[in-house]
Amino acid sequence: IMRLRHLIILQNKVELVTEAEAQQQYADIRNFVKGTVADSAPVVPISAVLRYNLDVVAEYLCTQIPVPVRDFTSSPQMIIIRSFDVNKPGQDAEELMGGVAGGSILKGVLKVGDEIEIRPGVISKDDQGHV
Repeated sequence: IMRLRHLIILQNKVELVTEAEAQQQYADIRNFVKGTVADSAPVVPISAVLRYNLDVVAEYLCTQIPVPVRDFTSSPQMIIIRSFDVNKPGQDAEELMGGVAGGSILKGVLKVGDEIEIRPGVISKDDQGHV
């Protein structure tokens, strides 16, 4: 669906299992992605808590994932892929604090103080891959 070409699979929380269990999980991951776009992706066992192999992940991201061409001069456009509100259920309208939206800026730059418009839409690409 997303047509991703550069993938890395992180096997997290390896500090919580034995070495044998981690090796079995690794085999399970490899089997799960067999025949998919992720078939040739490296699987890196990590522990975010212990910072184990985070240097390997950082090096991979810096050396194997190409930096996309950026357009900093156009008006900002962002695709939102997830959102949630920070309000408590049943909160009075006067006390509403807003929400959080996450995604990727497709072009342009957002600056503090910019006024933004959020609206529904469908993003599609032409034959050359342009939005």
